[in-house]
Amino acid sequence: MSQSDIPEYGAPPVPPPGHYEEVQEPARLGPVQRFIGVLFSPGETFADVNRKATLIAPIIIGIIIALAGSTFFTWRVNPDWDRILRDQVRKGAERSGQPMPSEEVIQQQVSIGKAIAKFAPLFAIIVVPLYYAILAGIFALGLMLMQAKATFKKIMSVVAWSSCATGVIALLVTIGSLMLKDEASLKEIDPTRPATITVTNLGAFLDESVSAPIRAIASSIDIFTIWFLILLSIGFAAISGSRKIKSSKTGTLVFSLWIVWVLLLAGYASFFG
Repeated sequence: MSQSDIPEYGAPPVPPPGHYEEVQEPARLGPVQRFIGVLFSPGETFADVNRKATLIAPIIIGIIIALAGSTFFTWRVNPDWDRILRDQVRKGAERSGQPMPSEEVIQQQVSIGKAIAKFAPLFAIIVVPLYYAILAGIFALGLMLMQAKATFKKIMSVVAWSSCATGVIALLVTIGSLMLKDEASLKEIDPTRPATITVTNLGAFLDESVSAPIRAIASSIDIFTIWFLILLSIGFAAISGSRKIKSSKTGTLVFSLWIVWVLLLAGYASFFG
């Protein structure tokens, strides 16, 4: 070893030959650019998420979407919760074959339901980030089995950006759909069946007489849901940390888990209606 090969005192250690340290690139896109990019160029946008994951911006957007949607729906539809909740109690008794509860019991259930509906917008502050975190946790397990090197923060960032981007478009479609309805049509809307509000899913075309499991499956086949799943597939491939993990592979994971979820919904509907 020559004297030139000996590092000076206090200098950082020299990596061995063939060793390359991963250099963390800075993010190139801001929150607005990422939001637009998820809609129009998801591959490039999620590659930027892989450089630096962000959570605060998409979570805030998701909360705003939930609050705006709930507020607009209440203003435009003005649902009669007393009648709707009483109908729910009646239908529940009919499905279970039990006699109708007393008026006192019905009124208690209606009061509880109306209180929940009144404070529902505030739940968005808790529900939105919790929803993102739960989905990220589920997909993190699947990606781990695929030997992906993505961090939980990156996975949750992909979930959050995909959800808020598709959510804004879904909100605009819902607002447009409700504005086009006349007063008679608005009164027929059942808030307990969100799939019937807009015709973006197969459940909106089914009659109420169709069995609950079939309606659950049909309602799950929604344009925005499929779009969301496709964005997740692209995003997870971009942050996987492996060139072997393509979007086709992550897509298989994402859609397989979605099918399991739809089957669980159908099973639940078959028992509880």
